[in-house]
Amino acid sequence: MRDYGYLVDFKAHSALCLEALQGGLILDTDLKPIAESPNGYGLHLVTNQVVSTIGTKIQFLSSEIVQDAAQLATNLSRPMTDIKYAAGIALAVAEAGLLHDSALAPIMERGSDCGFELLSATEEALDALWPAAQRESRNVKDGEVYTDTPFETHLHGTNFYLSAYERNCFYLEWPAITQENLEVHIFLCKTLDAMSNYLVPFHTPASAYGFGGQYSYGPSELYEALGDQVVELNQDEITEMLLATEDISELGMLGMALEESGEDEGEIAQQIAGLLWEIVDIEKNYSFRLAYGENTSDQSRKVEMSELQAQLRDVIAKGTPHSGLCEALSDAMDACIARADSHRTVSEMISSASEESADEGAGYEESPNRFFDCIWVIADGRHDLIVQDALEAFNADLEEVSEVAAKLPLDSGELVSQITIPVIERTNQCLALLRRIQLCLEAEKNA
Repeated sequence: MRDYGYLVDFKAHSALCLEALQGGLILDTDLKPIAESPNGYGLHLVTNQVVSTIGTKIQFLSSEIVQDAAQLATNLSRPMTDIKYAAGIALAVAEAGLLHDSALAPIMERGSDCGFELLSATEEALDALWPAAQRESRNVKDGEVYTDTPFETHLHGTNFYLSAYERNCFYLEWPAITQENLEVHIFLCKTLDAMSNYLVPFHTPASAYGFGGQYSYGPSELYEALGDQVVELNQDEITEMLLATEDISELGMLGMALEESGEDEGEIAQQIAGLLWEIVDIEKNYSFRLAYGENTSDQSRKVEMSELQAQLRDVIAKGTPHSGLCEALSDAMDACIARADSHRTVSEMISSASEESADEGAGYEESPNRFFDCIWVIADGRHDLIVQDALEAFNADLEEVSEVAAKLPLDSGELVSQITIPVIERTNQCLALLRRIQLCLEAEKNA
């Protein structure tokens, strides 16, 4: 009572506890503290229990206390957005035909406090050009389909960014390399090459980890030294040849790196042989491309693509098991042929806008293609060793890049029309065609 006596109102608290007992909020057994501490402390304890019990029976609904609470919360969470900046971005996108009066009028009715809504509408209009389904990666393991979304977009400053957080890999169930399938195999390789040139610059097996590939430094050096000797050998025969090499360091940077790892010489030879056999396989079977060089042009390649298109249509007309795949390849070739007359690479388009863009993002200028380097086509299960080696080189290459993104300008309606919209549309078209090719190959395998 010395500590809590001042808190006890014997008359009022007793009445409260009696009402609670009669009303069923507490039981007779809950009055036990009063018997144990008749000096008033027991009444204090019972009163606290009654108050706590009453508290559990009371619920305050914010929607009834504050009218339009949800809308109020939304308004309070809206970031402050400069109306001049937002209006400039929205105007550029509207001039390019992506935002219409029907969408802008309700927003403008808010007056000067509509900056956030203008930016949101602008971002939604640009996002609509690249549906979420075409940003996903897809992989099949043991019959289970796994998806992830490595590609996203965001608006920052006067630019719209296509961002990559990891690779988007298309694992293709490539047709078995037999004489019967050779024609379709070549069609597939050349179509992928055409798409990577005339749509967006994604990686094929040859460009990513084949001989001279962007991420095959060590294996390419090895192939350059020994390619002629091993081109007709199998992996075991290559291993035997390597074991006969007196100094493994003579095999270039790859041999020296493996030697320094302290592994058994036989294991080193097997690893190198595996990489060498796979790069030979890529060079021999996965490097069919369109013609390039000093005497070729977009027009000469257009002729070549048209000839391939005619051959694809012949296969489709015959109704072979590969007809579905050939239809997808034919549509992809159509898209490439349509761009040949006025071809500009995505890299050229993005670079041409970098000087005019007001928002300079660190790291983006030095390579506009960094985002597209994250799109890989892989012959599933065919080149596991060299793919892993290339992945390590890829990760090392990008580890100091703050964000892997393609920066597209929103400074004016002209830039949006000539660069931003075409790049997004080409990206969406290319990824959609790659997914269709992937699904056609899976269907053939499971037929």
